[in-house]
Amino acid sequence: MGSMSEDPCMSMTMQDSKLGRLGTLCVLYFSQGVPWAFITVAFVAVLVENDAIVDDQVAALTLAGTLPWMFGKLVLGPLIDRVRFPSYGLRRPWIIIAQLGMIVTMGTFLTLDDPLADGNLESGLPTIMLFFLIHNIFATLQDVSSDALAVDLIPEEDLARANGFMFASKGFGFMFAAIVLGGILSASGFQAALTVQLPVLTAIMMVPIFLRERPDDRRFPWDTNTEVTSSSAEVDTMSFGDIVTGLRSALSGGAPAWALLFAAMMWIGGGMGAGMGMIDVQFPFLFIEELNWSDTEYLALKGGLITLATLLGVLTGGELGRRFGMQNVLWWGIIVGATITTLWSLGRSQWGDAGIMTLVWIVWTFVWGIVGNNVVAMLMSQTESNLGGTQFSVYMTLINVGALSGTLLSPSILDTLGGSFPNLFLIGAVLQFSLLFPLSKIRNASIGLDSFVETTESE
Repeated sequence: MGSMSEDPCMSMTMQDSKLGRLGTLCVLYFSQGVPWAFITVAFVAVLVENDAIVDDQVAALTLAGTLPWMFGKLVLGPLIDRVRFPSYGLRRPWIIIAQLGMIVTMGTFLTLDDPLADGNLESGLPTIMLFFLIHNIFATLQDVSSDALAVDLIPEEDLARANGFMFASKGFGFMFAAIVLGGILSASGFQAALTVQLPVLTAIMMVPIFLRERPDDRRFPWDTNTEVTSSSAEVDTMSFGDIVTGLRSALSGGAPAWALLFAAMMWIGGGMGAGMGMIDVQFPFLFIEELNWSDTEYLALKGGLITLATLLGVLTGGELGRRFGMQNVLWWGIIVGATITTLWSLGRSQWGDAGIMTLVWIVWTFVWGIVGNNVVAMLMSQTESNLGGTQFSVYMTLINVGALSGTLLSPSILDTLGGSFPNLFLIGAVLQFSLLFPLSKIRNASIGLDSFVETTESE
């Protein structure tokens, strides 16, 4: 019997459809923002509010949840580049495996007694740490696979705009975890918050399950259309030796090599918007302890206007990057952002004015949102497609390590400065301005490569 004609929606692939690949990446990025904010914002905030946790325990929990994001990518990136299931797509199988792993770990912990039900965090802490560690290993795998998918399928001219939508989606996931899950966590407990997350993750997993990566990819193992070879299968499989050699070659010189230094330096000074970096980590202490804001006032601003400024920044950055070029937007964005940081410090006599501080923080966050979007888009443009998992993971690991370095150095530097937040901002501004050095090298190398290509083509 002949097969019935396939539904046009079901025949759509990520490669052929801009809406298909962007929609897939956006929902995946939304799910990435949830576990990060669940641990670092919602869970910790509830425990602190109830005086149920001390600094060392916060550090232990945060480490358990964020360790896979810091260093796991260096292992998972080469893994997804080496081990492939090409009949089903180059990246799609790993995305599904990662999403399924997030669901299974969450479902498993739902079968256990709520470790916080009796209010005894000391006995429940190891269990919660284990959950955060395992769950975020799968979340990191999904992140690495999604980034590799973006590198593979998004044309360079669309990278900036696409990253704007992707990171805005991640921001909405962050807000969902902080506001919705945080409220549920506070009112009904740990298990109730997991129960709400489970159907959300399951619904998100349906997107990559039913939307194929490339034409002729098999959607399920039982698909009967096996006569045609998937275009994904035509991509050569790489050994780990090939990956190492290719990575060494890709990063041996030119713009990709300078991008290593740029990534490592990017968020040391601050501006990241995620509570990391020399300046960002001090915001709660600056506003609440130094300027005597209430925690309610601070959290309302941080979770509201500041988050919206970040989302508007990444969306605006995407459009600007598409129109004027990612590197040009980065150059002027860093200059403007670092200048605002400098003026913020020099205007220290006005720091007692809540209106001025709010306005400056919003504008500062908006500008660095523009920068942040184009940073990721530019690093994607420097990544070899066949090394999408490995090379881009190196860049993102360096970004995270740099941000963590700034976070860890910040208290000591502040102490050395006699507790002067304005002077800390000046040091942050110097570090921000210093980004122009590796960026100038990237721009010059890229211009040189373009000239070489044009000359070769004319000959």
